[in-house]
Amino acid sequence: MARWLRFFPKTLTGRIMLVTALGVLLVQGINTVIRYRAFQGRSVVEAASHLAATVANQMELIDAGAKDSLIRKRKVAIWITDRALQPPSFSSTDELAERVAAPLQSIYPQIDSVRLSKGPESNLPQNMREPKFDHQGRPWISRGGKMPKEVLLLTLKFDDGRWVHAILGVRPHYSQPLTLIAIETLLIYLAVMIPLLLVIRQISKPLRQLNDRLAHEGLASGAPPLEPRGPDDIRSLIDSFNAAEQRVNAMLTEKDVMLGAIGHDLKTPLASLRVRIESVEDEDERMKMAATVDEMVHILDDILILARLGKSAEALVLTDVSALVEMVADELDGEDRLKVVESAEKCRAAVRPVLLRRALRNLMGNALQYGGKAQISTACDGNQLSITIDDQGPGLTTEQLTNLFEPFARAESSRNRASGGSGLGLTIARAIARAHGGDVVLENRAEGGLRAILRISKKLG
Repeated sequence: MARWLRFFPKTLTGRIMLVTALGVLLVQGINTVIRYRAFQGRSVVEAASHLAATVANQMELIDAGAKDSLIRKRKVAIWITDRALQPPSFSSTDELAERVAAPLQSIYPQIDSVRLSKGPESNLPQNMREPKFDHQGRPWISRGGKMPKEVLLLTLKFDDGRWVHAILGVRPHYSQPLTLIAIETLLIYLAVMIPLLLVIRQISKPLRQLNDRLAHEGLASGAPPLEPRGPDDIRSLIDSFNAAEQRVNAMLTEKDVMLGAIGHDLKTPLASLRVRIESVEDEDERMKMAATVDEMVHILDDILILARLGKSAEALVLTDVSALVEMVADELDGEDRLKVVESAEKCRAAVRPVLLRRALRNLMGNALQYGGKAQISTACDGNQLSITIDDQGPGLTTEQLTNLFEPFARAESSRNRASGGSGLGLTIARAIARAHGGDVVLENRAEGGLRAILRISKKLG
């Protein structure tokens, strides 16, 4: 079942078109069966009527004919015998026989009984298979060797003991009716599927634009409102989305104003405290106090950056990400502990450089702090760009790999920033990656150490 589901269309347009096409095909299949059976019945009725008319017209010859004689009249062969004929696999058509018998017996009372049966021509006695004519009176050989699959046998019993058997091939079911049905089906498909496709496109196009806005920019993009298009239901959906986007932007703007005020109100006393610390005479105590203040400022900066990532004011810039990686590595490392592997091609993408630099600094800083050394590589794969950082540290447990992206979670339990950090570095890196349509993944390397992979979309926005 799952093997066949992979061929099932994934899009709304594809599924509607497929279901409609299968529905039309089912209806046409039923219609074909009904019409084909009606054609079969009509062929038998035509043959029976022709048989009865021919026998009635040839009654004088039948009365004068001797037993075991043969009368040929165009497509009908009439045998006069002294015995009944019941070929195998022939089925009686009693209702049709009654319809044929009534006019014959009313004109010729000497007819005791009338029997009509249908069966394969090959089951007739050999002498009764000659000659072979079609329903138009032409020899079957003239029809490219096609033989009638079925024949109609009209059996009359006279009061003098004679039996008269009239044979006529039932009109074969040639491909002409099926060809007409195929043409009709094609016309129905064209008449139904083309307008349906146009209607679905009218619905799916604004939905696709709405999905692209959410996937690439999100509710807090700050982009102009989407233009309502399509049917009224879709227009109402787009209007609701625009209203929701405006409310989200208003809340984020209010949040940024609040965060700016909080940052200012907190940093001002911290700066004042930093100045007062300089008056402390004990140098060791002064350095510890200054380090504590610096840590508080750094943590406050991390919190503000993380809180503002939902609505970044930085514009997208087409950037050579490979060069940006090398630049950040040079800034962090002066001892060649970060080895940057040269990319085979230039990996360009529309990114927010300042934010991406911050994410790279956090990941590379962790690699230096916990692994001592690291190797960095950049790769482009279709619409995705990935930056891989392999360190030589001890790696992480499965629980740590899952929990480290939570705010204030760290591989070390120490609250000392020199050893454990603020616990927001990976959270910020992942938030920045997701703001670029990607993610950050951590995994242990088979040869030892930790691998951090930062992925971003090359078609952001």
